[in-house]
Parts: sequence; structure tokens; C-alpha cells
Amino acid sequence: MNKNYKTNDLFKNKPTKKMKKLLSYTIFLLIFACSETTIRNKPNGLFPIKEFGKWGYINSNGEIAIKCQFEKAGQFSEGLAPILLDTVWGFIDTTGKIVIEPKYFEVNEFSDGLCMVTIKKNKSFQYAFIKTDGTIAFFTPHNNISRFAYGRATVKINGEVCVIDSKGKIVFNTHYPYGGGSSFHDGIVQVWGGKGEMVQEGLSSFWRGDTTRYYDTSGNIIAEFPSMGHGKFSEGLAKIHVNNQTFYIDKTGKTKVSPQNADMDFSSFSDGLAQITFPFPNYEKGFIDTTGKLVTPLLNLPVIEEFKEGLAAYEVNEGWGFMNKEGKIAIKPQFERIEYGGFSNGLCRVKQNHQWGYINYKGDFVWKEQFGFEYTKIDLSKWDLDTLEINQPLTAHKYAGPDNYPRKRNSPDVNSITLKIDTTDLTVFADKYFAFKLYFINGTKNTIQVPVQDGIIEIIQQAKNRNGEWQDIENFIYSFCGNSYFTLPLGSNEFQIFPTPIFKGNYKTQLRFILLIDKQIIVSNEYSGHINYGQFLQPKDKDKIGVMIWTN
Repeated sequence: MNKNYKTNDLFKNKPTKKMKKLLSYTIFLLIFACSETTIRNKPNGLFPIKEFGKWGYINSNGEIAIKCQFEKAGQFSEGLAPILLDTVWGFIDTTGKIVIEPKYFEVNEFSDGLCMVTIKKNKSFQYAFIKTDGTIAFFTPHNNISRFAYGRATVKINGEVCVIDSKGKIVFNTHYPYGGGSSFHDGIVQVWGGKGEMVQEGLSSFWRGDTTRYYDTSGNIIAEFPSMGHGKFSEGLAKIHVNNQTFYIDKTGKTKVSPQNADMDFSSFSDGLAQITFPFPNYEKGFIDTTGKLVTPLLNLPVIEEFKEGLAAYEVNEGWGFMNKEGKIAIKPQFERIEYGGFSNGLCRVKQNHQWGYINYKGDFVWKEQFGFEYTKIDLSKWDLDTLEINQPLTAHKYAGPDNYPRKRNSPDVNSITLKIDTTDLTVFADKYFAFKLYFINGTKNTIQVPVQDGIIEIIQQAKNRNGEWQDIENFIYSFCGNSYFTLPLGSNEFQIFPTPIFKGNYKTQLRFILLIDKQIIVSNEYSGHINYGQFLQPKDKDKIGVMIWTN
């Protein structure tokens, strides 16, 4: 804890003896103490998963609730989930029954009984909002409408934020330039604009000279403050920062919680708590309740997410774990990443040892994704696969990032840097197509640094044309961003595998792969196959996007 601050100086609400005792704890409490999590209602959500190249859903126990049968699947909202079939989107209910016919080019999630969809007609697009029964609520020329809440949504028209109703009619115009795309939170929407300058105060940056307004659903102004950088409403409160003072207002615009120390940074409320941060000397973090009382110890942690379902994710030593509302460990740090900021309906999607999955409140995995199957023999009968037929170059995508990390060879058989095609052991490409395995092997005694662009190695497939010359049938699209380029280590006696699709076509030829590394051209073994002649990359088409098929 920062010794320069007295407990009684933090908030108007004087801390109890229990709060003072909590403040004496340090980070060691978090690292070494464990406790039971808060009792919760039984989770009842459904969660999207992918198995054997198809998407379906599990329940909170990790059991298959809806068979994996869709090309893609999204989160449930208001009892419906978007699913992709035959390149178009529709919706299913919680039994897996299709209740809105797949026919849309793009869809969003439902909110307030409405969902924005994109309808493709020839080469043009039309936008509409549909109801939960699939009927059209209204068409709109705008594609920048926020999600509906409290019967209202925002849209930016002619540079000004307008509020519309559930029929698409303008209810009122705020005449402010910023805030379009923001939903109503707790029945209040925030807009801002004007001329100003960026200033730095503590941990936060603010635009001084601008104005922020809060409107209710009828267009009444409930509060107005100078500058930008104020918070949205959450759990009935919004964070305001004016004249170097931070406080929270309620939905009438009145000050509800008024912390006294301006050097602290504050967040919005979630799960009944808001995070505070002391900027000096150690950036300690804690949580206050809606009365302004500190209810957790101050902890010296780089990142703590907001509380969700009684748990807050935190990062320490490059690992993620979860604490409870007493600041004690609920799930020890062990995960590489988390999604959606924490738990929802009893599960949280996390990544451990390069593999994604869902954990429960105890930190136990209830489901894990299929991972690294290129490195094993798999039963292809469980997949719905075909050979790939295209008539233009494929865009190269040999991904070597963190989800395709190098493995050690058990029995070395080469003593050089090698590309090798294995046509005897089939695998899967992009969840849809039969594929051969392409091995990239470092058989040397030294670690090599492999140049990549956004994690992709420039390994290019070639085929012999009618003149007997090798010609590229893959294109590589170069990035203009310097940050896209870096190197990945491939250690001595390590290898990686990339699935490469088996093509269908009317031209039989020889195929191979090449890679330029350390001014050395690595050429794979050759194999026989079929392609279409249109797959040959022409000089005029180099660096143009061809057929883009993502493999992850």
C-alpha cells in the first residue's frame, strides 16, 4: 500500500475496522491465500465449440447440447444464436432448431428483440433489422447503427449523433459529433464533441474544452460536463472527471459516490465493484463498492480485469488467474490468455499450453479444442472433407505463430534445413479439404531464425507449366506495416507441419514448395497432382489477393 495515503483520506465513507485490516494486506495475500468462491446460481448457458471442422454447442458441464453441424456459430443472445450454412447466416434456438432461415450475408447478435442483418443483392448490400421471429422490423440505409437497448439505438447521420426507435424513426438529434455506435446503458446514452486539447492528469488523458452530455430515452439531458473522458453508465453509476476531481453520478445526474483523492484512477462498476488504481509508487489496485468503500486489499498487479460472476481475472508473471471479491486466489495463475474478460454463464474461455478450452469456477476444463492434429494420425471419416478446386492462385498461409509451435523430432533423418511433402499420411486443410503434410525441418545443430510476416512463413507452392518450367501457384501478400515483420526461432532438430490442400483439376503435373531463408533456397521433394491451369500466378497478378482460405 502507498504509505503516503491514510485510509481515512481515500473516501468520504469512513472505512470500518474490517476495511482497515484489509488494507494491511499485501500482494502475498493474493499469491498464497486461497478460498472458496461465492455461491452462484446454477449456470445454464450454451457455448460455441468446433469439432471435426463443424460448429455446435456445449452446456456448462461440457456436454454436447447441440450437435456440431454448422460452418460457423456465434454466441447466444436472447435465446438465439447465429449459424453459418452454405455461406449464409441464419439463427437457431437453444434446441438447435433453425428458426430464422439462413439467407443473410452478415448478422449481429440480438439485443432488445432486434438484430441488424446485411442482405446481399448482386453486388450491392441492403441493411435491415429483424425481429426474433425473422420478420423485418425496418430497412435502413445506415450500417453504423448501434445495438438496441431500452427501445433506442444511436446512428451518426450527416456528422451528428441521432437516436432512433425500434421502427427506425429518429426520436431526437443530439447535434453532437461523437457517440454514434454507442448503446444506451441503464437507459442513458453518452455523446460528446466540440473543440479542445488533450491533457494528461494522473493515469488518464482528457480532452479539455469539449462537452459531454448524457441523454435519457426521451431526449432529456440528465447531466452535462466539460471535456471528454467521462464514463458510460454501468449499474446505475457513471464516472465523471472534472477539475481534477473524480466522482460518480446516478441516473438523475446527482453525485452518488465521491472519492476524495484525485491521484487515484477509477473504472466503471461491474458486478457491484469498481477498480481503483494508485498511480504512485507501485500502481496498486483495489476495488470499491457502490458506497465508495474499499472492499479488497490493494494489490501490486499489472492487470486486473473487472469482476464478472464473482471473479476477476488478473495477470502476474505472464500468466492469468482469478481472484474472488476478498482479493484471494480462486483459480491460480496458469493460463496464457482469457477471452471476454472473464466468466459468463459459469464458464470462461481460456488458453493453456497453446490450446483453447472452457473452464468452470474451480478452474477445471470442461472442454478443450482439437489441437495439433496435423502432428498425429487422425480418423478422416469423422470429417466432411473434399478436394479443393480453384481456378486462380491460392494465397499462401503457412502460419507458424504461437498456435503452431515447433516440435522435437524423435528420430532425426536429415542434417540440413529441409522442406518435405508426405503424401502417405493425409490430414485436414481449413476444416474442409483433404491435405498432405508439409514438413519444415531444422536438422542442423543450430537454432535458425525464420523470417515471418504476421506469423506466416513465405513458403510458396509451385507447379510445372506446359513448358516444363516451375511457376508459382501461390501468392504472398506483403504487409505495408513494419511491425508485421519479425523472426521466429526453430531450434536444432525441431520441425513444424503445415497442411497443404490436395487440388482437383484437369491438368496433371508435378508440384513442390520453395523457401528462401538466409539467402539459401530450400526446395522440397516433388510429387504428382492435378490443378487447374488458372492457378498459375501471372507476373501482373503478383501481390494481388487470390483465393484466400484461412486455416485457423
